[in-house]
Amino acid sequence: MTPSTSFRRPARLSRLGLALVAVFPLTLSAGIAAADMELPRPSPVAKVRRDIGLTTVTVDYSSPGVKGRKIWGGLVPYDKQWRTGANRATKIIFSRDVTFAGKPVPAGTYALFTIPTKADWTVIISKRADQAGTGTASKVEDDLLRVQVRPTAAPFRERMTFLFSDFTDDRATLDLDWEKLRLSIPIVADTSKQVLSSITKPLDEV
Repeated sequence: MTPSTSFRRPARLSRLGLALVAVFPLTLSAGIAAADMELPRPSPVAKVRRDIGLTTVTVDYSSPGVKGRKIWGGLVPYDKQWRTGANRATKIIFSRDVTFAGKPVPAGTYALFTIPTKADWTVIISKRADQAGTGTASKVEDDLLRVQVRPTAAPFRERMTFLFSDFTDDRATLDLDWEKLRLSIPIVADTSKQVLSSITKPLDEV
């Protein structure tokens, strides 16, 4: 090996090493920037709450958007159980006993599923509140109730939304609005009975 050869090889390696040292921080910083980047959720978390007299009803869900897609019979298939939102199954919480679409529901936290069709929908209240949603459809044995509700036409709404309408101290309507469809479910609270019960409580319970 000649002296010139022994000095050239380290010089070549040194140039390569310098190039790697220069590039590595740029790659690392780009990776960190991507990891730290915050983006809006495709289906934002939403919650709506309504007091009906002494009863509080809360709906906790994720709100998907239309985004130019065919929704009914497309993104949301007909005749298949749907989590009625995105991500996890929608939750519905009743602070006191109510009547939901004409059927009694004890106070508690439940999952809300639907089976959309071209005519009447099936609305399901499941006793298993924490469910992943469509991938693990609610089992019939977990049902608290199933009711039939017919949707109506509504003004276009980009994001799926739950809202309460026509509410009084005794009743309210829970509306599901999305695309050009509205599903309305009546909820009734026995407020008069609840008030009377609070008045007639023994003094040692007050």
